[in-house]
Parts: sequence; structure tokens; C-alpha cells
Amino acid sequence: MIVRIALAVALSLAATQAMAFGSTSEPSPSEDYKKAVKAVEANDFATAETLLLAYVVKKEKDADGWNYLAFSQRNLGKNDEAMKNYTTALALNPEHKGALEYQGELFITLGDLDAAKANLARLEVVCKRKCEERDVLQAAIERAKDGQTSWLAPEKSSGR
Repeated sequence: MIVRIALAVALSLAATQAMAFGSTSEPSPSEDYKKAVKAVEANDFATAETLLLAYVVKKEKDADGWNYLAFSQRNLGKNDEAMKNYTTALALNPEHKGALEYQGELFITLGDLDAAKANLARLEVVCKRKCEERDVLQAAIERAKDGQTSWLAPEKSSGR
């Protein structure tokens, strides 16, 4: 009898939650995030920026959201906004490998090789073994040392 009552209560709660989730026509932040990531992957940085600006308002503690926003802004040439948002991502997660790499790349663009090297040093601590972010930033720093301010990153795997 107690099992049947518990089961009935559980089913009732599940049905109530399902109705609540289905009652909104607005996409959830996770859907916004997925759309934004797809826009980044398609190099549609303007769309990604718009979606991510809305997303981080809803999910202000999501370091990944701030990192993708900054990445999009950097690719749009909005370096001041990008730097601010990389800083936010790293304040939320000081070991965020993507933000450390991308902010390091922005430092190179801005001509601050010492700051890029500081990010590389942080990645050396965070990355215990194979670390794509560390390797990409190292390559960018080496190119910058050779006077190449414009550089192409090695092919990256997806999932960042």
C-alpha cells in the first residue's frame, strides 16, 4: 500500500513538471546555448554573439557561455568586450582551458606577449598531460616571436 501511494505521488509530481516544462514557447537557455555553439562552429560570430549575450544574462555563472561570447566577440574584432568576457569566464573558472588559450591569443593580437606567456604558464599547471589548448597557444606564441602577428591555429578537434 505504501509503495502504491509513493508511486502515485511520484507520477503526479512528474506529470506536473512535464506540464510546466511544456508550457513555455520560449527556448530554454540550454537550447540557446546549443544554437550559439552551432553558430560559432559555422563561423557565424554575429549570430553567436547575439544568442550568447542573451544566454549569459540567464546563466551568468556559466564560464563556457562567457568564453564562447568572448571568442565570438574577438572574431568580430570587438577586442575590449572579448577581454572583459574572457576575464569573467576565468573569474568563474580560473582553470578554464579554452578561455586561457583564447585570451592568450587575444593578448598576442594586442601585442602583449608577456601576458600570453602568463596564460601559457597557467595552462602548463592546469594541463597534466596532452593538452590541445596549451599546444595551440604555444604555437601562437612561437609564431608571434618570429614576428608573425597573423597566424593560423593548427586544426582543432571539436568539443570545446
